[in-house]
Amino acid sequence: MDFLEKQCPVCSMKFQKDDDIVVCPKCGAPYHRECYDKNGKCIFPDLHKSKQSWREVYDTPEETPPEKQEENSFIVCRHCGEKNSSNALICHQCGSLLGPSDNTENDNDEMPDKMPPFIGNNGSPFLFLIDPMGGVEKEEDFNGVSGAELARFVRANTPYYMPVFKKLKYQNTGKFNFAAFFLTGGWYLYRKQYVMGTIISALYFSLSILRYIIMMWFTNDLWKEVYNAVSASGISRPDYNDVVSWALSHCSSSELLLMTLPSIISTLTFILQLVCGFAANRSYYHHCIQKISAIKKSGSENINAVISEKGGVNTPLAWSMMICYLIAAFAFSLL
Repeated sequence: MDFLEKQCPVCSMKFQKDDDIVVCPKCGAPYHRECYDKNGKCIFPDLHKSKQSWREVYDTPEETPPEKQEENSFIVCRHCGEKNSSNALICHQCGSLLGPSDNTENDNDEMPDKMPPFIGNNGSPFLFLIDPMGGVEKEEDFNGVSGAELARFVRANTPYYMPVFKKLKYQNTGKFNFAAFFLTGGWYLYRKQYVMGTIISALYFSLSILRYIIMMWFTNDLWKEVYNAVSASGISRPDYNDVVSWALSHCSSSELLLMTLPSIISTLTFILQLVCGFAANRSYYHHCIQKISAIKKSGSENINAVISEKGGVNTPLAWSMMICYLIAAFAFSLL
């Protein structure tokens, strides 16, 4: 197919004889390979929807002026300043999530199509390995919330959460969240689930502090007394079994409780972590649906901007909680 003297939709430069050209298989739009690699996807999603070809719409004397394409086809990343397609979810330059706040004049609620292979003029296909929608269709319904709205609310790590949400919707089966297992309440706060995050963090901190207090004020001293008593009984180098046997036969029930209570609390803490790991994705899914539904019912003029603003993550709060926990743990270790 001859594209000589036609304009590249990205850079607006005319194609020359020796240019390396790639062509979108859906609409037939030609690009310089370098321009397409920089932009990340075809900039004519409307043609894909209407199943029209680039030649039918743009390869005419009334071809859309390059400056108009430049105005309508890009969104500028607020982190690195790179231009991206107006339908892009992530910046192809720095990987940051894009939203309406990156370009206040763009009120497009569309999410990118699944990234298809594009065929170059040398006949070799190349594939994109990251699908920001995680295989979920942007129009797919999640209890009155579209896949596009759900991804825009999640923002960070959508390739993980979108297929998890889809599995929860159709199969009612979740996936273990290791981040929530290790971070417990900090993960919930990171994902802006403030009520649940506060409750879990308070419970986790309380168990940890109680364990430290009991160990420092009671348990350690009791085990030392038992060890010394066993040594005084004639066993020069008592092992664990000797110490435990002596404690069971000579210590009162209240002393035994104090000696084993730190282990019991550690077990409860581990159970709390397991619960967080198993319940996190399901909890976050319902949180997203409820928040987005409330935003849509509020009648806001710019729903997409509000969804993007209310969603996402709260990194400073999560880090603050982690730092506070580390400081508390270090302080108790010095006592």
